[in-house]
Amino acid sequence: MLIHKREIPEYMYPKNDFIFKRLFGYEGNEDITKHLVSNIIGEKIKTLEFKNPYLLRETKDDKEEILDIKASLNNNIQCDIEIQVGNKHDVEKRILNSWAKMYRQSIGRNKKYKNMKRTIVIFITMFDIDNLKNIEQYKTKWQIQEEKLKIKLTDVFEIDIIELSKAKRQLMQGTFEEPKDIKDWVTFLINPKKLEESEMEEMSEEVKKAYELWQSLNLNQEERERAEERFMELASTEYAIEYERKLARRRALREGRKQGIKEGRAQGIKEGIEQGKNKKQKEIAKKLLEIGIDTEKIIEATGLTKEEIEN
Repeated sequence: MLIHKREIPEYMYPKNDFIFKRLFGYEGNEDITKHLVSNIIGEKIKTLEFKNPYLLRETKDDKEEILDIKASLNNNIQCDIEIQVGNKHDVEKRILNSWAKMYRQSIGRNKKYKNMKRTIVIFITMFDIDNLKNIEQYKTKWQIQEEKLKIKLTDVFEIDIIELSKAKRQLMQGTFEEPKDIKDWVTFLINPKKLEESEMEEMSEEVKKAYELWQSLNLNQEERERAEERFMELASTEYAIEYERKLARRRALREGRKQGIKEGRAQGIKEGIEQGKNKKQKEIAKKLLEIGIDTEKIIEATGLTKEEIEN
């Protein structure tokens, strides 16, 4: 039995953070979020509860921060799940800032360090992060450990980064080597329509449910407008990046053509000079032959070969 198809506009794809939050941060959908998180961090998540995504201001000049999805895992772990399409650069610092705020605020009102919770940030991107461009794997886990001994200082710090841009390239090249559940989740986040080619029976119940929720997602007028607005913001960022790439390619082509023309012109001038010089020498040789000068002497005078003179 194949998955039921319904034409859905691109602004409704999960890479739109509004739609992502509507699917994975919505009460009643905890089971799909729990399954997604378990596959990313590689740990069994027994319970998941959505929390207020607002981070408190720490000073009067502090910037208000709203997380995409904030959840409590197994009652003693706090988790922030973010998805980002446009590369605003310095994302590493943004991730650390979110982690630090969440960790600090977990101390509670009694200010006891023992109450501070293990804090995990899951950061999903549709672009290659600047500092990770030389790393092939699409999924990386970051923790605090000693440089040489590789011993963890603490397990309270964890950042899991998923670069869907790299996963997409690997899927297209057929080099994506992950269990089916992870492959289905990655495919769903990049483009859920690709799952229409799969058999429903082969998919996990959670991925199947996420797909069916996405297919049946019924937004009201205000939600549709917000989703469209967010898509246009994200699309303009993507198109701006792609436009810059096109401009760079065009500049490279122009420079290549200019260089080619310059080199071709120089070569043409050189060949023209050589041809003109050869023609002049032949004219001189012809006149010397007409007045009866010996061939050997003409060769010596003009630099032409015996064959050229006889011709």
